[in-house]
Amino acid sequence: MKLILKEDISKLGRKGDIVNVAKGYARNYLIPKNMAMVATTKNVTIAERMQEKRQAVLEESSQLADSIQQALADAHLVIAQNSTDEGTLYAAVTNAQIIESIEKFSTFKLEEDQVIVENQVKEIGLHTVKIQLSSDVNFDVTLEIVPETK
Repeated sequence: MKLILKEDISKLGRKGDIVNVAKGYARNYLIPKNMAMVATTKNVTIAERMQEKRQAVLEESSQLADSIQQALADAHLVIAQNSTDEGTLYAAVTNAQIIESIEKFSTFKLEEDQVIVENQVKEIGLHTVKIQLSSDVNFDVTLEIVPETK
């Protein structure tokens, strides 16, 4: 069944894309949740306009993402945490703490889903954190966890 997506859906497509999905998936999930509409000739023209708008927004956000990447390219973020004598943290470092550190370093405010930590940070030392600003722009930032002084 051919549908036009009304919003971005991971592993399926982006807003305005015309996709071919199973009838059950379309009728039972996508259409009732107002995530897609049936691809009629009238709706296809609407989809083309949606794609043009998306392209304009994508270009603008791409420029912003590039400036953020340049600002954070050689960033060395430092977060102080309470830890044991062996270097194990009492609480794992959260995405919110990483975002706060990035904001202090560069004044850019990121969303929590843009910060990707593969393994929870639970020890003192250097760690790599992936920043994914868009599907095209992603880079690594070095995060150093130091023991908090009392």
